[in-house]
Order: sequence, then C-alpha cells, then structure tokens
Amino acid sequence: MRYFRLQLIVLLLFLACAAYAQEPASADDFSQRGISRFEKNDLDGAIADFTKAIDLHGHELEFCFYFRGIALYRRGRLDEAIPDLSKAITLKPHPRFYHDRGNLLAQKGDFDGALVDLNKAIEIDPKYAKAYGDRGIVRLMRGEDAVADLDFKKCFELDKTLEVQLKMTVHEIKRQAVLRAEHQAPADVTVVKFSWSETPSRVLDPPSSPVIPVSTTPVSQTGLRVLGTSEKGEAGPPTRTPGQADPMDPLGGPEMRVRGVDRKFSALLRNTGSKTITNVQWAYFFVPQDEKETLAYLFTTKIEIPPGKEKNLHDQVTSAVLPANESKRLSEHNRALFKERVVIVRLDYADGSSWQSSGHR
Repeated sequence: MRYFRLQLIVLLLFLACAAYAQEPASADDFSQRGISRFEKNDLDGAIADFTKAIDLHGHELEFCFYFRGIALYRRGRLDEAIPDLSKAITLKPHPRFYHDRGNLLAQKGDFDGALVDLNKAIEIDPKYAKAYGDRGIVRLMRGEDAVADLDFKKCFELDKTLEVQLKMTVHEIKRQAVLRAEHQAPADVTVVKFSWSETPSRVLDPPSSPVIPVSTTPVSQTGLRVLGTSEKGEAGPPTRTPGQADPMDPLGGPEMRVRGVDRKFSALLRNTGSKTITNVQWAYFFVPQDEKETLAYLFTTKIEIPPGKEKNLHDQVTSAVLPANESKRLSEHNRALFKERVVIVRLDYADGSSWQSSGHR
C-alpha cells in the first residue's frame, strides 16, 4: 500500500510539473517560454510571453525587451521594435543591443542614428566583427566608400567567415546605385572593346562546427542583418566565435560546398586625354532585349594609363556573390538575348584630380 501511495505521489508531482511547464506562473516562466517560442519562430506567442514577463516585473528584463523587439521586427513592426531595443539599452548597454538598434535605424533611413549606435557597439566591444561590417555598409550607403573599406577590412581580419556574404551585400549595393544612375561618357577615354567569359568557380569549404537549427532572421532590402555578435563568454544574446555559424544569423559563414561558374570581364581602354589615369571605376552592363531588368557589374581597377596609350582592365565576379536567379538568367549560352556595354563611372588621375559620371549616386 505504501509503495502504491509513493507511486501516486510521484505521478501527481509529475503531472503538477507538467501542468506548471504548460502554464507559466511567474515572470521568469513566461520569459523562458518566450525564448522557446522565439526559437521555434512562434513570434506572436513569444511577444505575448515577453510582454507578460515585463508586466510581472521579472528578472533581466533587458533581454525580454530585446527579444520582444526582435520578434516585433520579424513580424514587420519596425516602429514598435526600435523602442523595445532602446529600453533594453537603457537597462543594459550591451553591444549587441546597440548593434541591432543601429541596423533597424538604418532600415528606416536614419543613417546618422545608425552610425552612433554602431560606433557605440564597437566602443564597448572592439572585437565585434559584425558591427564593423554593418558600419561599413551604412558608410557605403552614405557615399563614404574609403572609410567603409576600412571597416570591411577590419571585419574580415576579426572574422574571415563573414567575408563572402558581406562582399555579396557590398556588390549589390554598389550595383544598384550604378543601375539607378544616368551616366555620361568621359571626354578623354575611349572604350575600344570589351568581353566576358565563364569559368568553373572555386569551392567553399564547410565550417568545422555543425549548423545549429535555430530560426533565422530575414535580410532587409538594405542588406543589413538583425542580430549580431558579442564577446564570447559575455552574458547576453546568443553569440558566436569566428569560424562558427551564428544560429541567429542567416548571413554567417558558408554552410555548404558551393559549385558554379565565375564570370571574368575585360575592357580595353584608350587614354585620349593629356593626363595619366591611375584608377578606373567601370561597369559592365547587360541590357535584355525583352526590356526586363538590366544587369550590371561594378569594378574598380588600379592601373596606369599614360596619354595616348591603351590598356586592358580585368576583373571577375565569383558565383558566391551572384544571386541564384541571376546565375540562371545569364550565361554564355543565352548571351544573344542581351545587349552589352561598358560604362566608365569614375576616373582618377596622377595629378590628384578625378572625373565622375554626373549621374552616379
């Protein structure tokens, strides 16, 4: 009989624990269930649980505001997400909080506010690779190419795995700017001829650590990511170390072996002016005969072309930075469907002067 009673007590305790797990009673219970729902991409449920934890004045509310803010962002409620991240920062000046609010501000077009936040994230954590990369993106969108390149260089030094995806984003931002512009031809340069070809692409090795199956964050139209990284070992949102995939970020390092084709481009230029050219920014355009979306690739080549001389410009685009639909749309087999042309975007001269297409933005 005692053994039966003991079994009954254990069963009741088990049922009580199960019920307790299903029906949170405290602020901490709601926040824990909120995290679980967040990871399962149950965003509405996560928002409700974090709201309840906040209403009950639970512990570490900065993370409740933070995750609720990110969940709101993923639901497309950007204007509600930013105040939540601001509240999280007020409670705890975590570098990731600053980084993510900076990304959201950039998506609203507030590049000045975004830079303030990204600068603060880097000030708190000087080894925060992703913050350098995203600050470079913001600077690039402000037209500050030189300082943006410095940020990209620092980002890659700290975490090489970010290079492929970040270069893809940079390439797309620059390309869209070229596509939107109306270009004028320089008076002192003639494009003699141009061509392109396809070659087998390089192979990207998979990361040494397995990918963690956690829900990912959408990529904004600006190319910025939500959810960055912070110093390993510091209490806070999920973190990663260089070489590992960030479970919260779909734009981390490569996760599989990638095979495809690279595109190599060349253009023969003749300097018909009186000054030596030292740098050429040029774009290779593909204009479809069906008048659908034009394709363009932007390059910068450091080269010395004295007056009266001709030289070839060479560059390439790897398959890693090409959207999948674009790789299928354009190939050597269907090149007859496109009209090709080369546009000179900018020229730098040995005397320190420069020329820039008036329509370039």
